[in-house]
Amino acid sequence: MASILRSSLLLRSSAPSAFSVRAVSGASTLKQEAVSVPKFDSSARPTSEIPGPRCYPIVGTIPSMLLDPTFDNKQIHKFWAKMIKEYGPIVRMITPGMPSIVGLTNPDDCETVFRTTMENPLRNGFLALKKIRDDEVNGYFEKKSGLLTENGEEWWRVRSRVQTPMLKVKNIASYLTLMDEVTLEFLNRIAAMQEEYGEMPSNFQTELYKWALESVGLVALSRRLGCLEPNIADDSEPMQLIHSANNIFEAMNDTEISAGMWRFFPTAPYRKLKANHQLFLEIADSNIQETEALLKAKTGKEDEELTLMESLLLMPGLSRKDVVTLILDMLFAGIDTTSHTIGFTLYLLARHPEVQSRVQKEVDQVIGDHEGPLLPSHLGRLSYLKAVLKESHRIFPLTMGNARTLDRDIVLSGYIVPKGWMAITLNMLIGWDESVFPRAKEFVPERWLRHKPLGPIHPYASLPFGAGTRMCIGRRIAEQELYTFLARAMHRFTVDYKYEDMDVISKLVFTPSQPLRFTFTERR
Repeated sequence: MASILRSSLLLRSSAPSAFSVRAVSGASTLKQEAVSVPKFDSSARPTSEIPGPRCYPIVGTIPSMLLDPTFDNKQIHKFWAKMIKEYGPIVRMITPGMPSIVGLTNPDDCETVFRTTMENPLRNGFLALKKIRDDEVNGYFEKKSGLLTENGEEWWRVRSRVQTPMLKVKNIASYLTLMDEVTLEFLNRIAAMQEEYGEMPSNFQTELYKWALESVGLVALSRRLGCLEPNIADDSEPMQLIHSANNIFEAMNDTEISAGMWRFFPTAPYRKLKANHQLFLEIADSNIQETEALLKAKTGKEDEELTLMESLLLMPGLSRKDVVTLILDMLFAGIDTTSHTIGFTLYLLARHPEVQSRVQKEVDQVIGDHEGPLLPSHLGRLSYLKAVLKESHRIFPLTMGNARTLDRDIVLSGYIVPKGWMAITLNMLIGWDESVFPRAKEFVPERWLRHKPLGPIHPYASLPFGAGTRMCIGRRIAEQELYTFLARAMHRFTVDYKYEDMDVISKLVFTPSQPLRFTFTERR
């Protein structure tokens, strides 16, 4: 059966399928019946009374932002923390040319936002990236810029077709053996660096980028990219992908936080984004074409499972360009995110040896003397390791939170927030709130265990992958990478860190503020 399906790829690659509006509408209707939408409170206070910094005619709150000593687009969390401390759990910000914003730190408000927008999860972000893709000279994206930037029916047309193959645990588990192979190879590289330098070099974050790209490439492209070659050149294709992805995130951060001046003329961040996106596109598309050629050349055994790319290319309602755009985003979004999470988590484990010891004990019990590749059953038994990752996400989330543009008036913290406004759930600040998370300043993974020793946790208080129909499409891939790395690393090493305390720097996703100069000591 698999071989028959593969043969149809030859036709699919040259003949994009039309999609059924009825299928999309039907799926959307089914979801609507399952969603409980909060009732509107007619006694709520008017929008004009929502607290926030002084708002000026025409320029809104921009002067208040720019004159505030904490405002820095590289450490935007400090500005939001000050606003919440000064004005309370809901803060209004007005920026010309953009939707009015409310920042939220009440988990109940976060739940209201997600439940209300479940059917139509509009995200008015990444607009500079969308413009670049829509305006692409050769029409590469055909005015369909992908899951990151699209909304409405076009977003749901793609999302409804890719979420099952990409979020089904069994599908991603088929890549576990190869992910494990990459991780073991990377740990050998760590051991070599430890022996050579006595600790990790100051550019260890770049080494983590290599591991992350090699890992996500297994799923997105079904092959190795060569990121872990010992003498890989800085101008090699994998390194160019890594550098471009870093620059894309930084430029997107600057265009997102700006007042949207890039709409009127090509600002420096916009030019940087466009140039790096074009370079990433050229290299990634070349690699995608190579993978397609390899897949078409396969004879295909009857019992051989389809790869993710094959499954997507065969999906009715998706064109080849839809699949290519998705894989492109998987590659560039999968580099910084998982690697930064590993950096933050290793730092927390190094600073808390008692937690690290408990993780090692669990990993030793689960893996033991097992000599083959990790199995899904191994990962399924690592409950404390998973609690460590949840606690790391709480303390060092990768973003400030999640944003939704409202498609109806709703009530948040007792105020009417109108349709068209953007609600930002500031989950980073919620994670640091003692009223939501007891002992919030401490690293306590036990809080996430089944018996919840520190009390129940609000389901919308910590959302590292978002929630609802717009939850991160790469969640299962990222989780498997993280579990595999930490299980293998803790089984082999004890990690230490002797330098300055870690903070975050915002480059769209938060990155560690200090070089990751860890010491890895062999346990055996």
